[in-house]
Amino acid sequence: MTKINIITQLMVFFIFSVALNLLNLKALLLAAAIVLVMLALVKNHHFYRLSKRLKWFYLVMFVIFAFNTPGEHVAGWPFAVSPTYEGLHAGFMQLLRITVMLAALSLLLASNTRQQLISGFYFLFSPLKFIGLDVERFAARLWLTLHYVELQQQTPKSQHIFSHLNQKLSSIFTETQHDDITITLEKPMFAWADYTLMALMFVLLIQILFRVAV
Repeated sequence: MTKINIITQLMVFFIFSVALNLLNLKALLLAAAIVLVMLALVKNHHFYRLSKRLKWFYLVMFVIFAFNTPGEHVAGWPFAVSPTYEGLHAGFMQLLRITVMLAALSLLLASNTRQQLISGFYFLFSPLKFIGLDVERFAARLWLTLHYVELQQQTPKSQHIFSHLNQKLSSIFTETQHDDITITLEKPMFAWADYTLMALMFVLLIQILFRVAV
């Protein structure tokens, strides 16, 4: 079975991120359904845990949109300050966009190893060396970020936060011998599926931009 390489996945993710801001409600709901089904197929539950943690962020953002967007006020609202229909619509659309983005990001992380992600970002951003971007340092920092995220996820939930912080500080100030870590970057190979998918995504983006301009 042909597997889409990580560079193609990252490019599709970036184009998908731009297109999300231009989609209408029906298209957003369709995109959400597709991404959630794909997450269920790979049996990744990180997105659902993340959404549960962000519930208060979702609520506050929805309230801000609902009560601060100009428009027609909701009829029959029992309080002096009332939301608008336009605000409710804008708040729901924004929540849907963020949900789809987080789901797509979770799918990207679940489908690739840390090494594949670093290699993908490295070779994707390599042309930016001509404008002074230190791609090697970026790749190293990305590796460290993903490494400590994995360590945080492996920390037992029963461990007290101050106890965990104390262990981290102790390890910093204790002189220990650390092994050197070598990061191997493997350049992804492109197949016909990669070119086809990128072409379809670019065509989709051009069509959406054309509709918005018209």
